[in-house]
Amino acid sequence: MSARLSSFGSAWSGPGETAAQVNAINSTLELEDGTTLPYETRGDPGNRPIVLLVPADADPVPLRGLAERLSADFMVELIPLPGDGRGGDWTCAALDEAGAPALVVGYGQSCRAAFVSTRLRKVKALVVVDASLPHPDTDDPGVSTLILRGRQAERLPHEDAVSLMNRLPGSRLYELEDCGDDPAVEAPDALETAIRWFIDHLPEDGPDAYTDE
Repeated sequence: MSARLSSFGSAWSGPGETAAQVNAINSTLELEDGTTLPYETRGDPGNRPIVLLVPADADPVPLRGLAERLSADFMVELIPLPGDGRGGDWTCAALDEAGAPALVVGYGQSCRAAFVSTRLRKVKALVVVDASLPHPDTDDPGVSTLILRGRQAERLPHEDAVSLMNRLPGSRLYELEDCGDDPAVEAPDALETAIRWFIDHLPEDGPDAYTDE
């Protein structure tokens, strides 16, 4: 069964402080062939890690804003995937840099890379937003998975999202009200809140122990 979230206030705010004041550290990922990719790290390195994937066809600004806000409580790696067909490799490199099993957040076309990474590295959990449907070989990541879509989205219809949820053990579907195909732009507060809620309810030992309470 799917659940719905309506847009409401951000889960983070600091007195006299804005998200833009969160410092970013510029770093570089490197693959075995020497290819490099610049990325940003935000937040305290001692906090729980989140790998946030930015697809090549997306405006990075809204997702950078999401990373800034989450960095109040998490160490967020913002990875701008270059669209070179190696998204899974770049995601794995980011997971290696995180130094601990991370929550991987895929957005739009970067969801495929998020699914692939769960076959190659240990991932704490998965969030896929406006997901492109995965290949059958990657449709069971084996970790708790949150599927997020706008209630009025057209690219990922409700029926397809329900089908995806039914194929993924330990997954949940949340639909953001008054939101279409781009939750980071149309419902940023609800998107952040949903991710935080999911993290707060993650099981210690795998998707079977997931709780809605």
